[in-house]
Amino acid sequence: MLELKEYEDLIAKCSHCQLCQTTCLVYLEDLLETHLAGARLGLISAVFLEGVLPVTKRFREILARCLLCTNCTQTCPSWVPVDEIIVAARYKLYGGKRRNAVERRLMHKAMSQRGPKGLMEKAGLLARKMGWSTQELPAPDPLPFEDRYQGLIPAEGKRRARVAYYVGCATNAFYPDTAEAVVRVLARNGIEVIIPEGLVCCGLPALVDGDLATAGEMLRTNISILADLEVEAIVTDCTSCGLVFKAKALKILSQDDPVRPQAEAVAARTWEATDYLNHIGLVSDPSPLPEQWTYHVPCHRGWTLTVTDAPRRLLAEVPQAGLVEMEYPERCCGAGGGFFLEFRELSESIRSHKLEDILKTGTRTILTQCPACRSYLSGPLKDFTVMHPLSFLARAYGN
Repeated sequence: MLELKEYEDLIAKCSHCQLCQTTCLVYLEDLLETHLAGARLGLISAVFLEGVLPVTKRFREILARCLLCTNCTQTCPSWVPVDEIIVAARYKLYGGKRRNAVERRLMHKAMSQRGPKGLMEKAGLLARKMGWSTQELPAPDPLPFEDRYQGLIPAEGKRRARVAYYVGCATNAFYPDTAEAVVRVLARNGIEVIIPEGLVCCGLPALVDGDLATAGEMLRTNISILADLEVEAIVTDCTSCGLVFKAKALKILSQDDPVRPQAEAVAARTWEATDYLNHIGLVSDPSPLPEQWTYHVPCHRGWTLTVTDAPRRLLAEVPQAGLVEMEYPERCCGAGGGFFLEFRELSESIRSHKLEDILKTGTRTILTQCPACRSYLSGPLKDFTVMHPLSFLARAYGN
């Protein structure tokens, strides 16, 4: 379960080539070399593996001041999994207790209950009480997606495939419009969709805090449900959820965990919804949609080589719609899940560069698969539309 000692050889592979300078947004804002991946790894090794440095307040800050965006890992020529090593170090440091008992209980309920309206309202009250601004947090929808849809959604016309749809927590509670678009677009293209019951959070919020026990608990619940479904694929609207199922589950679950074989089967069938639809192709032609759009590529994209270009290829089939590329489409927006709540000034500074890049395109429609990015970009872009790529395609279908 992401034990730090198991990464000792990988840490040694870091050659301090400094290529991560170009992709670490925290370093680019702070210009402190201690925030580079190589420096973080060196400190983690010195503190926990060699025992030559003590745990200090500054060390804790350096460990916390990481977006876990995975961009340094994707840049690393040795493919050192920096994000996993930082999570393992947080686990070593906090033992799953980085937050106080009230926060941990609240997070556990939110993850296991997938964001019921009352719980989200309590979370907002607690956040304000702790001094966290929630201006970028959308209000929970009165009717979450899982209260609207359950069971089997039939394909339109000839059935080409059957998939299970894992709806991310943020989509379920805050953006059910995205989930409806995913279901409608898939069904429109001959894909039967199963909405499984009993699913919980993918576990990423706990993983970020180094709470591997809770992350494992969530994974076991989801995997036991998803693995038994007779489907060709498991699709999710959220790249972060896909990252957990595809790339992190087998790192969190021990070799002797009874659900590990099922986790391998789930990982093999996991797709981001746009990527899956682009893979099997459209059978229903979209109507013309004379609208320009730009694409913010989510950070958590490294678990599949095709998810980055899938929206570009898929939406190229929408007549009269046009893509206007940003100069840096893959640059992080600064949200980092809940990172913006803890490091607001830093996060807003990172976001300012993304906003400038968006404004230069002259478009007013921004597409991204990440609901956290959608929330964080929507805050200052009041007169713009930020949506999932399949929501844009659903509009071309008249939904």
